[in-house]
Amino acid sequence: MLFNELENYLGKDIYPFHMPGHKRNKRFNTNLGYGYDITEIDKFDNLNNPTGILRQSEKDCAKIYNVKDSIFSVNGSTCGILSVIRALTYNNKNVLISRASHKSVYNAMELCNLNPSYILPNYSNIGFFKEINTNTLEDTLKEENYAFVMITSPTYEGYLSDLSKIRKLCHKYNTYLIVDAAHGSHIGFLENQDFISTNCDISIMSFHKNLSGLTQTAVININNENIDINEIRRNMAIFQSSSPSYILINSICNLVDEFNLYYDKFKFLDKMLDEFYKEKYNFLEIIDDYNKDRSKILISTRKSNITGFDLQKLLKNEKIEIEYSSRNFALLISTIFDSKKGFIRLKNALRKIDNSIDCGENEISFSYEIPDKIYNIDEAIKKNFVEIPIENSNNLISHEYIYSYPPGIPIIAPGERINYKIIKNLLDSKINLTNGLDIITRTIGIIDNN
Repeated sequence: MLFNELENYLGKDIYPFHMPGHKRNKRFNTNLGYGYDITEIDKFDNLNNPTGILRQSEKDCAKIYNVKDSIFSVNGSTCGILSVIRALTYNNKNVLISRASHKSVYNAMELCNLNPSYILPNYSNIGFFKEINTNTLEDTLKEENYAFVMITSPTYEGYLSDLSKIRKLCHKYNTYLIVDAAHGSHIGFLENQDFISTNCDISIMSFHKNLSGLTQTAVININNENIDINEIRRNMAIFQSSSPSYILINSICNLVDEFNLYYDKFKFLDKMLDEFYKEKYNFLEIIDDYNKDRSKILISTRKSNITGFDLQKLLKNEKIEIEYSSRNFALLISTIFDSKKGFIRLKNALRKIDNSIDCGENEISFSYEIPDKIYNIDEAIKKNFVEIPIENSNNLISHEYIYSYPPGIPIIAPGERINYKIIKNLLDSKINLTNGLDIITRTIGIIDNN
C-alpha cells in the first residue's frame, strides 16, 4: 500500500523543497533507497502519530497477529521495550523480569529507577538459558505486587516458554505479562507452534531478525484492552526519532501487505527443517528439543575435539557465515527466505566437517545463579569505582555490566556482588565478552551508606 503510493507520487515529477537533504538526487546510489526516502509530506502520514496510511497498516498487522492493536517501530525492539516499560511503571516501580533479559530491559530499569526482582530460567549445561520454570514463577509472584512480569520467549537460542500458563499466573496475581519476542515474529506460523501475541498482554517483535523487514524495524503487539495504548505510543515518540525513516517504514508496510504470500514459504521452511533434522553426524549434535524453535539451528560440539568457535571457522571456510558461536555450540538462523540450495550447502559442509574431526571432551559445565543485589542499578552507577582484574574481584560490588554479546544478557549488573562462580563463568566465556580478553572490571570497593 505505502510502496504503491510512493511509486505513484514519484511518477508525478514533484520537486522536493523539503527534507531530506539529498533531494532524491540520482547521483546517489539508487540501491541504497535514496529515491524512496521522503519525509512526512501530504498523504504519507506520521509514524509517531499515525492517522492515515500508516495507521491502516498497523491495523492490518494487528489482524495478522490476532491482537487488539499494533504499533510500528523503526528504532528496533529496543525502542518498544523502553516505551512499554516506562508506560507501565509510573505508579509501581517493582518489576519481575527474567534474568535472561536483553540489555535494553536493564537500561529501562536504570532510566525509570525501577526495583527489579529476577526469575532464573532453566538453562543448558553447555551455556545458554532456556524456558521459564512456571513453578518457580508462582512462588516469586506471591512475594510482591509487580507492575509487570517480563520474560524472553523465544530466547536467542530458540527456547519457548509456556506463555499461556504464565499469563494465567500473572493475571491471578493482578499483573501484566510482557514478552520480549524480538526473535519471534515468525512464531506460530511454523508447524506445532502457538502464537506468542495471543498468549500475553504485550509482545515486542523485531521484523528484521526472522522476517523481511529491514534492520531496525519492529512492532509492539498489544492484546489487553486495559493497557493504555496511547501512553505507549507517546513514549515511542520520546525514544524514537522524530524523523523516522520512510525506507524502514516502507519495508514494514511491504511485509504486512505481502504476508499472505508468506504462508507457502513457511510450509517450505517446515519441509526443509524436517529434512535437515533427520541428518545424523558422528561427532556433531543437532539439538532438537520439544519446546525449541527449530528454525534456530543449534549445533553442539561438546562430544567432539573442536569448539563452537572452531566450527564457525570451518563453516566460513565452506562459505557459510553463521550467527554466533561459543565454547560448546554454534547457532545458525534459518528463515522463510532461505533456499533449498542453501540447506544443501549447509548439510554438505557439516558432513565434510564431521568426517574431518574426532571424538573429544570439550564441554565446560555451565551453571548460573542470580547474584546478591546490594544496590539498585541507578544507585550503583553513581558511586565511585576502582578498576581491577576480574579474578581479583570476589566479594566486591560491580559498578558496570559485563555482557556476553550477542545476545546482550548481563552476566553481572551494576550493584550486584561478584562471587567465584561468576568469575569462573566470565573466564570460561571471556572470548565473547564485550570487555575483551583481559577482563578489567569496575567495582565498588567499599560498601557504604552514601
